[in-house]
This record gives sequence, structure tokens and C-alpha cells, in this order.
Amino acid sequence: MTGSATAVRGDFSRLWLATAISAFGDGVRYTAIPLLALSFTTDPFRLALVTVAMAVPLLFSALAGVLADMVDRRRLLIGVDLARAAVVTVLAVLVLTGTANLALVCVAAALLGLGEAVFAVGAQSFLPEVVPPSRLTAANGRLHVAQLVFRDSLGQSAGGVVFVLFAALPFLLDGGSFVLGVVLLLAVRRTAAPASAPGPRVSWRAMLAEGVRYLKADRLLTTLAVMLGVANFFVTGIAAVEVLYVVQELGLPKAVFGVFLAAVAVGGIAGALLSGRLAARMGLFVAALTSLAFAGAAIMVLGLVGWTATAVAGFGVFGFGTAVYQTLTVSFRQADVPPELLGRVNGVYRLIGTGTAPAGALAAGALAGAQGLRAPFLVAGAGILLLAVVAARPVLRMASGRVRTS
Repeated sequence: MTGSATAVRGDFSRLWLATAISAFGDGVRYTAIPLLALSFTTDPFRLALVTVAMAVPLLFSALAGVLADMVDRRRLLIGVDLARAAVVTVLAVLVLTGTANLALVCVAAALLGLGEAVFAVGAQSFLPEVVPPSRLTAANGRLHVAQLVFRDSLGQSAGGVVFVLFAALPFLLDGGSFVLGVVLLLAVRRTAAPASAPGPRVSWRAMLAEGVRYLKADRLLTTLAVMLGVANFFVTGIAAVEVLYVVQELGLPKAVFGVFLAAVAVGGIAGALLSGRLAARMGLFVAALTSLAFAGAAIMVLGLVGWTATAVAGFGVFGFGTAVYQTLTVSFRQADVPPELLGRVNGVYRLIGTGTAPAGALAAGALAGAQGLRAPFLVAGAGILLLAVVAARPVLRMASGRVRTS
């Protein structure tokens, strides 16, 4: 047993390190792409198109889930990372040669968004093959911490400075991080057999329909998916105008933009690390809903008060609340859904949960152009807070009789 447990820790450590390295490159790119777009336009609506381009591919999440159940999930993750490395390398060349423009940035953002949609579904479905059910919450929390530390804190903080120094370097770093992540993924072994894929006679339509039927029959999971969709409508809207909020509303230089993204990360690190304790003390769904309410309140404050210190604190509380909510609800879903269905159910769930993102970005861009840059934050915060309050009673009622790994 000791040797087996050591092997599990070693394989998860390699998966964690692959996540951390790739996350750092992502963080640098997440800061650099809005700044690159800002060099072509300062119009809120046109700037929001970059976020829309990244979000539209999320509509393919359901098909990505089917793919995750049809093929070897580790090979899927490796293939996606290699493809994303190629895209960011091409983007770096375009920046280096001075041939990049807003349209090309949107194309690159769309391709990277498609890769992220496939990777996210595949990764959530692959994790139960690496760690046992009893460790899912802890594993999800640690992976979330890796993303928050290396992507949202270190990567995004560095991204603004790196972009100002050398505009192509963020994309070269991201490409290298994908390649290093692939090397580590190749060394990750499974503790559980891969979920058995259906026979070749089962079509992707039938698999997709099975995922839809499973989710539709589970009222709690369906409710959580709809809640995620509403929340992501508002969260993506914030992301679409965040760089303008920092540069224009707060009057700060571009290089400081990553600091605000890092504030989200710092709060998120605390949230991910404390999520298990909060769930044990309060109950999983009470902790998740309370944290979501705090996240909404923090964002609403940013729409009311335009002070730098308040903005940093508000982003930090927002990061804490969303990290707790994400860690707990993802762990619940991984433990709740049968392994052989997890890919397609994750895909349908994420389609509902992220399909609203493009509309949210467009709405925020239009609202900021008409009412100012604080308006999207005020509306988004109020919307998230109201969502948590309205959903609390039905979610807690449906969850009351269900015992899952936490």
C-alpha cells in the first residue's frame, strides 16, 4: 500500500508540475493578449471582441466531452498542448514581424480558446484516472492553487512587464511552457484503468445524447450548470473590460495591469487551500454558495468605488470566492458522475456553464461604451450576488440527501 500511495503522489506531482508550467505561460499570455489588442484599439466594444473570440469556442465543450470519452485522455491533452504551442509561436512571429493586427489577434484567441475548451474537459475527466476518489477535492484544490500561483499571480504579473519590454516574448514563453508540459504529461501514469470507451458502432451523436440525458435527469447538476452559465456571463463581461478599467478608470500604466490579475490569484490561492476546511465546517454547498455571494459583493464594490486600493482588495475577495465555489463544485461533479460518462457529461455541463461567455463579453463592452467602465462591474456584482441568494434554497434542498466525496 505504501508503494502504491507513493506512486500516486509521484504521478500526481508530475501532473501538478505540468499544470504549473503550462499555467505560467498561460498567465503571461492572458495579460499580453489584451495589451496587444489595446495597441490596436481603445474602443470597449472592439476590445471585447478579443474576449468573444476566446469564448466562442467554449460552445464546442459538449463535443469536446464526447471526444474525451472516445480517445485516450492523456493523448488528447498532449495533442492539444502541441497544437496550442504552434498557435502561440505563429502569433509571436506575427508580432516580431509587425504584421499582427486586431483580426489576427482574434483568430489566434479563437484557436487558443478552442484548445482550452478541449483541454479543460479532458483534464477534468483525466484526473480521476490519476488519483483515487478520496483525494479528488484535495487534488483539485492543489491544481487550482497551481493555476492561481503560476498563471494568475506570477504569470499574469510578469506578463505586463514582459510585454512592455518585448511584445513577442510572452507568446514565445507560452509556447515553451506547452512543450515542457507535454514532456511531463508523457510521464504521468494512471492509478485507475482508463474509462472504457464505447464500441466503434456508437456514434458521437448517441454519446452526446447520453450525456445530455444524464445531466437532464439530475436536477442538481443541471441547476449547477445553469448557475455557472449565469455567473460566467457576468465574469466574462468583467474580463472583457478589465484592462480598460485599470488603464483608464484607475489611470494606471499598462505594466501594472498584471498586478490586479495577481490580486485575484492571491485570493484564489487562499480560497483553494481553504475550500476543503470550509466544506467540512459549513457543508459543501453552503460553503460554495456563501463564497459565490462574497465574490459578487466584491465586484459590485468595484462599480461603486474607483480607488486603487479598493480595486486590489475587491479583486482579491472575488478570487477567493470564485476559487472556493469552483473547487467544491468541480470535485462534487467528478465524484458524482460515473467515470465512463464523465467526459461527455463534463462537456455538456461546460457548454451550459460557459456558452453564455461570448454574450457576456459583448454586453459588457456595449454597456461600458454607453455608461462608463464602472457600469459592467456594478451590474455583474449585483447579478452574481443575486444568483447566490436566489439559488441557495433550491440547491441546498436538492443536495440534502446526497453524500459525495468532498
